[in-house]
Amino acid sequence: MDLKTQTDAELISLRESLNEWCLKHQESKWGHRFWVLVVILGVFAFIQGITDIFVSGISLLDIFLIILGTITSFSWYIGEKRRRENTDFLAKINGEIAIRDYKNNISKDSIKTT
Repeated sequence: MDLKTQTDAELISLRESLNEWCLKHQESKWGHRFWVLVVILGVFAFIQGITDIFVSGISLLDIFLIILGTITSFSWYIGEKRRRENTDFLAKINGEIAIRDYKNNISKDSIKTT
């Protein structure tokens, strides 16, 4: 998404919605801790499934543990990637708004001096 082609109103609206999303996700401290616990259990399930296959052979439970661990870890990865991308994009939007504000202030100052 090219930020330079968007209007100021669109940028401000996008910044407000992303800022609300970031604040909503930062408020929940227990949700993040619970998610980390679930990921740790998912990785443990994956490792347990792999280990049991090597020790006692393939069984349906081992395959289920591997699939469950993989899905859990992949979901955590996608969620963290989305959070990181949104915070980076919010920083870019704030930077673009600051640049436009700075340029507008300079042009207003040059008009006042003439």
